[in-house]
Amino acid sequence: MWRLCGVKHAKLIMFNGGRIGTVCAILRADMPMNRSVFILSLLAAASLGCTSNTGEGPGDVMATAPHVSALSTYEASIGTLVEVYGSDFLGASEGEMFLVFQGTYTTDDGTVTNVDSEFDAVSVNGGTLRWTSFGPYQVPFGQGRDAAGVFEGTVGARAVRDDGMVLDDLEPTPVSFRVKPSLIVRELQPVTANCGAPVQRALGGAGYRVAVEAVGFEPESFTYTISFPTLDREPVSVRHAAGGRFDSVGESGDFVFPQVPPQALSYGAILTVQSTSSTGEEFVSAFAIGVHRPLEVYYNGNVGVAEIFAPVPVSSCIPGGVNGRSVSYNESSTETRTRSYSVNWNENWLSSHTVASSSSSTIGLNETNGVGFATTDGESFTWSLGGEINSSFGLSEMVKVGVKATFGVSGTSSNSRTNSQNRTEGLNASETTTDTNSVSESMGGSAGETFSWSVSSAQTVGNGFSGTVIADTFGVFYRQTVRLRRSAALVAYNQCGAAAVVADVEFDDYEFAPDLALGSSCPPLPESNLPQAECLISPCAGE
Repeated sequence: MWRLCGVKHAKLIMFNGGRIGTVCAILRADMPMNRSVFILSLLAAASLGCTSNTGEGPGDVMATAPHVSALSTYEASIGTLVEVYGSDFLGASEGEMFLVFQGTYTTDDGTVTNVDSEFDAVSVNGGTLRWTSFGPYQVPFGQGRDAAGVFEGTVGARAVRDDGMVLDDLEPTPVSFRVKPSLIVRELQPVTANCGAPVQRALGGAGYRVAVEAVGFEPESFTYTISFPTLDREPVSVRHAAGGRFDSVGESGDFVFPQVPPQALSYGAILTVQSTSSTGEEFVSAFAIGVHRPLEVYYNGNVGVAEIFAPVPVSSCIPGGVNGRSVSYNESSTETRTRSYSVNWNENWLSSHTVASSSSSTIGLNETNGVGFATTDGESFTWSLGGEINSSFGLSEMVKVGVKATFGVSGTSSNSRTNSQNRTEGLNASETTTDTNSVSESMGGSAGETFSWSVSSAQTVGNGFSGTVIADTFGVFYRQTVRLRRSAALVAYNQCGAAAVVADVEFDDYEFAPDLALGSSCPPLPESNLPQAECLISPCAGE
């Protein structure tokens, strides 16, 4: 028989050799609602996941189903770190982990709410999860009604593997969990914005307004602190007396996240709100938030071979003699190649969000919660949230950090018009609030302006490569150059943190490989073992 596993998953109950196992398949949003196709999809998932019940392979569902044994605490205020202990939790590189609560939530005033909810969790190791979604913006069990109370029911783990299989805890653990009086963050947004909910990422250099509510206690004071673990900066704190259970800070722009350092793509900040009650108790809510530039390069580590150059001999004939000899590669001459990157803008975005820096204002602010940008050459940008210019940055510096490649800018920029050819798959799910596509698929896929800069890099192949020229043969060292293509996305954030891909970035890099070729005579030169020249992504040498 089958039933739905929450909103995202579908479950098939398998009776496998007298043991009950569960296999789940991901339901795609575009899957036709056809019962036969649905059942066949589940059976296919089952055949992949339940090939064995011996516990000896990855297909053994019973052996890999996660299980929750205990929580680090059974009462906590919103924003407290809660750890979950158990077994068979997926690692971060293997998939995602969730906590599934089923039961009832009874508030202190007696209101009862049914709970059947799934919450994000972060895997520390195979036996520990962190319940990162326990706050700070709401009581997780309240379904829109934030109040202290007690959850009674069960908690289990759900593992969603990278191959799409979903494994549910077969024996959820009974728990009684009390949500203590808490501080709920009601607002976190730039002072110039009007976001519908607290933002999920912040912009460096912008002033923020934070509003909180004391739930279940009478506050006497509030203290707001932003700390920066990765920056060499002192925390920023604001403290004042309470005027009721609602409170806020930053209306005058005095609560600012620092600019993102030049050498960093972003940084993490910790926002802590502390309140002392009229009875002397202290309540704290703390959470982390990523701080970004309003325009940044996102690179997911992809790399492909674009061009293989013909192997080039870099030594003369080396005789093996009567007894043979060991030889080591020694780079006698350095080959220099030009690394470069190009940016293919979405022309619609560029024309509607940027103007010459000599203009009295920047475009983009007429959008709801927009960020204004100004540029004269597509390389140097300034940005604004409606007042004075907040900051400036160079596009080449962002590419350096985003692609994590070492190169420098030289020469003058060049211009050409082209259409976007490569699709960028989108942003990291943990950092994204909006699904994104490449510029060729957004805003009608209009052509963008392409800018490119050239940089030089010389890479010397070291002496670590060695081999043996056997007796009565000859050896010749070869070196081969390979051009690599890395594709990234240029992402723009509005004041509320919503992301949009506004350009595709293509970066060409080079690597070098040596080889020792052997032959019975020399000349002619022995043929190299390296692959033949091939053009995989244009433009290539000679085109």
